[in-house]
Amino acid sequence: MYFIDVVVMLLQPTLYIFFAALSLAQFQILYSYALHYLSLASEKFGVAGGVYFQTVHAHLERVLGSPGAMKFNFTHVLLASVLIAALVSVEKLRIIIDRSISMNKTKTN
Repeated sequence: MYFIDVVVMLLQPTLYIFFAALSLAQFQILYSYALHYLSLASEKFGVAGGVYFQTVHAHLERVLGSPGAMKFNFTHVLLASVLIAALVSVEKLRIIIDRSISMNKTKTN
């Protein structure tokens, strides 16, 4: 058990960087598909629906830019990996707190 913990501890930074790069690539693909389907929906749903979908499409492109212009460098990957590490740490802390609360409840009963 302890050997596995040491191996996981040593591999965590690499895994965080790998999953951050994977997440950024998935976001770029998902964003590209979302804009594509918004433009298809604006053509299909008539005047009222078309205006709504065109507005959403325009706002997304104004805020995030076009999908082809997205270029992620290593700084973006590191920032995403820090975010993933923070989320994992908060979740580990939540599990520890839940376990200590449940152990205190069983001791008092």
